[in-house]
Amino acid sequence: LLGDKTGRRISFWYGARSRQEMFYDEEFNALAERFDNFSYHVALSDPQPGDHWEGPVGYIHQVAHEQYLVKHDDPTEIEYYLCGPPPMVAAVERMLDDLGVAPEMIAYDKFG
Repeated sequence: LLGDKTGRRISFWYGARSRQEMFYDEEFNALAERFDNFSYHVALSDPQPGDHWEGPVGYIHQVAHEQYLVKHDDPTEIEYYLCGPPPMVAAVERMLDDLGVAPEMIAYDKFG
């Protein structure tokens, strides 16, 4: 985004258990403010009382499905890039398969 100055729309969905695990939050928020084509969304699956979290709670793929994909005209036309531990990637792949997304529209890095 910074190097290529792309005009493509990028929706970045980030899931963490708690605020303590939200890495680069300030940087992603700054990108969202700087670039109209970049949106940043966070969901916490296990927010702690000290987090004072008012955002979405749940696994990120479920939140993205409820808040974005079900409202999208054609989720099969989106290019998906997944990063995360193998169980998360597998859960997202199942969800995308249920939506009819072709495997060639999905790239991923599994870690953990």
